[in-house]
Amino acid sequence: MLWDVLGKTVLDRTIERLRIFGIDRISVISENSGRNLSNEGLGSSLNEVGTGQSSFWSEWDSIVSDYLNHEMETLLLVRLGSYAEVDFSDLFTFHRQSGTPLTQVQHTQGALDLVVVDGKQLRSGIGSFRSRLSAMLPERSHYEFKGYLNRLTRPADFRRLVGDGLLGRCAIRPVGKEVSAHVWLGEGAYVEASATVIGPAYIGTNSYVGPACTISGSSTIERQCKVDFGTVVDGSCILPRTYVGMGLSVANAIVGNSKVYHLGRDVQVSLADQRLIGDTFRSRDLLRSARTLFASVLSTRSARRASLISTRRLDLLINRLRRHVGLKTAPLRQQSPVLLREQQDEVGETLNDAA
Repeated sequence: MLWDVLGKTVLDRTIERLRIFGIDRISVISENSGRNLSNEGLGSSLNEVGTGQSSFWSEWDSIVSDYLNHEMETLLLVRLGSYAEVDFSDLFTFHRQSGTPLTQVQHTQGALDLVVVDGKQLRSGIGSFRSRLSAMLPERSHYEFKGYLNRLTRPADFRRLVGDGLLGRCAIRPVGKEVSAHVWLGEGAYVEASATVIGPAYIGTNSYVGPACTISGSSTIERQCKVDFGTVVDGSCILPRTYVGMGLSVANAIVGNSKVYHLGRDVQVSLADQRLIGDTFRSRDLLRSARTLFASVLSTRSARRASLISTRRLDLLINRLRRHVGLKTAPLRQQSPVLLREQQDEVGETLNDAA
């Protein structure tokens, strides 16, 4: 739920969809403490609790109580696990017409953890709100949902959702600008001129694709990523803030958090070397050190090359003077330093005489 899909998480996209249908009071409860789950720009109410089912349900009861105390007539309860493009207006209309205290969304693949509850019925029950909700289940009605659904139970499902978004098979659209046919760039994204991007493809906000790289096969590079020199990414998803090193070939995989999950073989590999797969910010210092060393090597080679050129030019000059004045000397690189010095002095005197 927290993996980016073409620039936004499934959670953020679900909140946006709820707001489109006029639902403006939203709370998000997580069992993972200390994690920011919602985009502040969406204005949703975020409630974070510690790990453990007991604390989760305690917080859940508290939030439901707060809504009911504010005379909320209808509550929509969603356990986020699947991505479902439900028409909430039609769902609420069906719930009101059914006359039942609880309506659950039903798909051909099975029931979804998405229910509409009558606030008055929930308020008048006995016990915790969780127990009151459970008591309503036998009387629930079923809303038949036939729209787009992805259960997101496996990494392959996530990869399929990304592909469906790129190909327009669902309502998800890339966050960014379509710069060429089926190629989207997020704000601040940069692709080097020598790199090749074959659509459909997505390069996220502030991400960088280096020289001689190739992005193909409906691949996505999410926000704040860096794909370094000469690397090929084919049929893969690069998760946010991931560094992909130089000269790699990444195919049919999901890459992030220093891990590579191969979709075809259903295998995950962890990599300790940040120069291969790492965090873009943690890899920055390593890259800086590597580039400094590389620049030092180039500088040393350039100095040696310049020295060799200077020596060759001196050798050429002496040979020309030797032919001109009839000096009999061996090639420059075969002479001893003393002999070379004597002959250079002799050449100098010849030049002075000529002047």
